[in-house]
Amino acid sequence: AAHPVIVLPTIHRLPEMGIPQVCVLGRSNVGKSSLINALVHGKEIARPSEVPGRTRHLFVFDIGREISLVDLPGYGPAHKVSEKLRQDWEELVKVYLKRSKSLQRVICLVDSYRGLRRDDERLWETVMDSGRQMMVVLTKADRCHPVDLHKNVSEVIAALQHLDKDLIWPYVHAISAEHDLGLRELRASLSILSRRGAKLLQ
Repeated sequence: AAHPVIVLPTIHRLPEMGIPQVCVLGRSNVGKSSLINALVHGKEIARPSEVPGRTRHLFVFDIGREISLVDLPGYGPAHKVSEKLRQDWEELVKVYLKRSKSLQRVICLVDSYRGLRRDDERLWETVMDSGRQMMVVLTKADRCHPVDLHKNVSEVIAALQHLDKDLIWPYVHAISAEHDLGLRELRASLSILSRRGAKLLQ
């Protein structure tokens, strides 16, 4: 079930139904919508914005009333969005991380083809400041040569060493939503958060 979209002025309407939530964050075009759809076996519940980086909406999808996937807006390149839009995005993320009573884990996406960016690390800092558990997932692994993928995963792992280990999921996932690579393992790590701890997404 999908709930009405949430924007910053209506964040107080964020549904709290006692269902564990997992939210997904990442740059525009990182493959966030593709990942969410792949987690539910290709059902098109999340759709990318027609203008990457310019959406300010938050979407909540309940999966069998056992777990909710929360789609937060992707942050676009600074030169392509206004300062006001970027500030609204940052505030929406911070308020959501602070207010959600059901949030169990934050998935931060990194484009494995482009590698780790400073914007990604700033996002990690925001999640760390909120005290939420963070998991890093590299997307589009099929577009990377294995050597480059190994290099980029190693770079992510090295960057995570400087953060609070109590808040970091200990495994960095690399996936391809298009080719169903790594999704079984990712679904398994998320299923343990569901109300029954069942293999809900598998």
